[in-house]
Amino acid sequence: MSQNHMPDWRESTPKEKQLNKVLLKSADGPVGLLLERMLSDREINLYHSYANVVSVRRLGYNDHGPVHARITTYNALKILRLLKEGGIPTSLEREEVGSYEDSQVAVALGCFLHDTGMGVARQDHEWHALNLIDPIIRNYLQWLYPDEMEKQVVVRSMAHEVIVGHMAKVRIHSVEAGTVLVADGTDMTKGRSGIAFNMQFEPEVGDMHRFSANTISRVEIGPGGYKPVRITIQMDNPTGLFQIEEVLMAKVKASPIMKHLEIEAVIEGEAPRMYLK
Repeated sequence: MSQNHMPDWRESTPKEKQLNKVLLKSADGPVGLLLERMLSDREINLYHSYANVVSVRRLGYNDHGPVHARITTYNALKILRLLKEGGIPTSLEREEVGSYEDSQVAVALGCFLHDTGMGVARQDHEWHALNLIDPIIRNYLQWLYPDEMEKQVVVRSMAHEVIVGHMAKVRIHSVEAGTVLVADGTDMTKGRSGIAFNMQFEPEVGDMHRFSANTISRVEIGPGGYKPVRITIQMDNPTGLFQIEEVLMAKVKASPIMKHLEIEAVIEGEAPRMYLK
C-alpha cells in the first residue's frame, strides 16, 4: 500500500458529506463557525473513524463514528432550538453565565465528540473521550473566545457534562446536557444498525438491539402539540418498540428536559402510541 493512500476507514463517505451540508445549512453565528472547522478537522475525523472500527468491526456494535456524530449533533441543536422557541431557556442563560449561542457551542462541541472514547473501550467510553478530546475542546474554545477566559471555562465545563452524561450513568442537571442525552437516543434508524446487522452471522447477546433498530424507518423531531418538542418514531413493525422502551426512554427519563417532550411511536397499519405527552 502506498504511504499516501488513506485506508477506507479514514475517507469521508457520501453520507458524511451530505450531512455536513445539512449541518452547516442549519447553523449560523458562533456554532456555525465551530461546525465548519470541526467538520473538516482531520484529527477529529480520525478519532471518529477509529471509534467506528472498534465499535463495528471489533465489537459488532452499531455506528458510533462520523455519521452518528453528525446526526446526533444536528438533532441536539434542533431540540435546543425548539426549546428556545417554546420559551425554555438554556442553563447557561438561566444562570446568567452565558448566552443561547454559548449553549449551542457547548452542545455542538460535546455532542460531536461524545463517542470518540469508543476507540479505547466500550466501558466508560465517555470518560475515555474526555481524556482524548479535551485538548481539542480547549483549542477550539481559545480560538472562538480568544479574550474571554470566563467563557472558555464555562463552555468547556458544559461540554464535559454533555460528554460524561450521554450514557445516563452520571446524573446531569443542565438543559444542554439533557438535550444531547435525548438526541443521542434519537439516532436509532435502521441505517445506524445496518453495518453491524449485515456483518452478524451467528446469534449473540445483544441481537435484539440490532433487530429492533433495523425496523425503525424514520425519526422526526418537531414542535409538539402541547410541549415544545415532539419526537415521532416510525417503524415497520412492533419490534422497534424495544428500541424506544429500552434505549430512548431510558435516556429521556434521565434527562432534565423530559417534561418538555412528547414521544410518539407510529407502527405501520396501527394507531400511534404515545409514550410521553
